[in-house]
Amino acid sequence: MSRLLYEADHLAELENTYEDLRVSGVSDDHLHVIAKKQGRVLRRGLNAANNWYKTDILNGASKGAIIGFLVSIAMVIVFYATDAFSGSYGIFGVLATLAVFTGFGTWLGGFIGLQSRNHALKEFYHLVDEGKYLLLIDLTLAEESDIKELMSSRHPELTLLSDHAETTIPMKIMQRMH
Repeated sequence: MSRLLYEADHLAELENTYEDLRVSGVSDDHLHVIAKKQGRVLRRGLNAANNWYKTDILNGASKGAIIGFLVSIAMVIVFYATDAFSGSYGIFGVLATLAVFTGFGTWLGGFIGLQSRNHALKEFYHLVDEGKYLLLIDLTLAEESDIKELMSSRHPELTLLSDHAETTIPMKIMQRMH
């Protein structure tokens, strides 16, 4: 999977681009617009990027799960070494410790990630703050060159910012805002 990231100054430019991309076979699920005011994007019938794209929730949750798992292993070792539960800390206690600390780490990491901007797009958010629009186009590697050609020939007013801004969205239901 490949992701192209374009900058647009006006929403009208994006509407025209959106229509050309749809005609070229790119589905709505693969087009996402990040804007300062997402309501304008939605009123125009464009697919506004949701929090899965705009925030670092998935990255934070995965890092939190790893840290939580490592802390849980350390706690299991501490509980065994100190005999904290007077010999009644068996396999259930180990599994419960692993589940609780890993779950808490995942939750906390996701919560912290929800409060921060997507790390893959962070360098481009100053454009959104200035009132510009970011268009993310998800494509297969085979489609990438055709879409780049289409964009450069039919929509030169949009600037290609990146062709490797990778944000992983694991489930299809998470991709749509409207």
